[in-house]
Amino acid sequence: MATIKTSAMMRSFTCITLLAIICLPSCSANIIVCTKLHRNATCFIEGLSLQSSSDDLAIAFPSSSQIIMESCEIIPFTTHHFDALPDTAFLTLKNGLIPAVTFRSQSLHSLRIDNTGLREFAIVPQENRNLNTLIITGNPLYAIPPNIRHLVALSILDLSNNQLESVNLNWFRTMDNLLALDLSSNRIVHLDVLPTLLLQRVKNFWINHNRLRGIAFFPAFLPALQRVRLVENSWSCDWVAAARRSIWTASIEVHGAETACLAGTLNGGLCCYTADQPEPHGARYEIVSVTFDRQEASHEQLSEEFPSRPEPLREAEGPEEETQFAQLRRSYEVLGQKYRRVIEEKELLEKRFTNTVRELERTVRRLTAELGEAQNVISWNVLRGN
Repeated sequence: MATIKTSAMMRSFTCITLLAIICLPSCSANIIVCTKLHRNATCFIEGLSLQSSSDDLAIAFPSSSQIIMESCEIIPFTTHHFDALPDTAFLTLKNGLIPAVTFRSQSLHSLRIDNTGLREFAIVPQENRNLNTLIITGNPLYAIPPNIRHLVALSILDLSNNQLESVNLNWFRTMDNLLALDLSSNRIVHLDVLPTLLLQRVKNFWINHNRLRGIAFFPAFLPALQRVRLVENSWSCDWVAAARRSIWTASIEVHGAETACLAGTLNGGLCCYTADQPEPHGARYEIVSVTFDRQEASHEQLSEEFPSRPEPLREAEGPEEETQFAQLRRSYEVLGQKYRRVIEEKELLEKRFTNTVRELERTVRRLTAELGEAQNVISWNVLRGN
């Protein structure tokens, strides 16, 4: 009887051992390694592909204070991915395909999602007092979640170059440290602003390159505003007139100016439109990730001021007409010279504009790189000091 029990136990033990051996490969963690390591300890992960949500719990990312994931395909990027980054303070998701992100992290200080095809961005509804920089740019994102109000420590919020159509600014009232808000280069037609809204510390507000007719209670809801960018919208002329007075009174710096309007009226560097004037169907040019797409000014625009080269004058038929003819000829020649000068100046201004934009692009890229490296060094030193 004892022999039978021992045999049965041995068979059970053998089965358990075999199951454990079979389970080992699938139960082991999916260990991710850095494809390259920068001298400031920045870990680059390139070309990673994670598409099975069943593997989320088994992921192990490198232990690094800064991770840049470039050209990766992660469908979706869930809370489990963030949980697998306990030692990371700065995370960048760049290029590749990451169409959905659900954010939950108490360790990250900075999150950047740049050109990943992001369409859905969700935030776990719990207060977060660590994330101070959120940058989502260059994505087909058309809405932001109300739960963004839980990111109470944000000082920089950059949602530029997406496809946002409406933004509720009241969701940002919990962000007591918010200094910079960038909503530029979207498709925003409406901003929700309550009369009681106050974003007490915002100093920079970029809302250029959208489709706004006006912003309620502007700039009263931004009492600390120092710099604003408003160009390339569909502003109503009444709103522009009122906004200019308020901007002047508050000594706010206005960055950027429009020099010509296709259909509207130019008012202090902003194109505006009355009820009987057609609104522009889109921006005359678009800035995407600090790149320049020039649209040539047409000769039809110039022809509004100079409709066409004057017709040849007929021959004079008498002394008086000869005198008038001479005067008209001189006027004709002066007008022709002005016409040629305008064409030449137009071409010269276009060249200067193109060169200026390209120089600004180079400067922005250089400063961005230097600022990023300096921020990384400072953050690394702070982390080491702690």
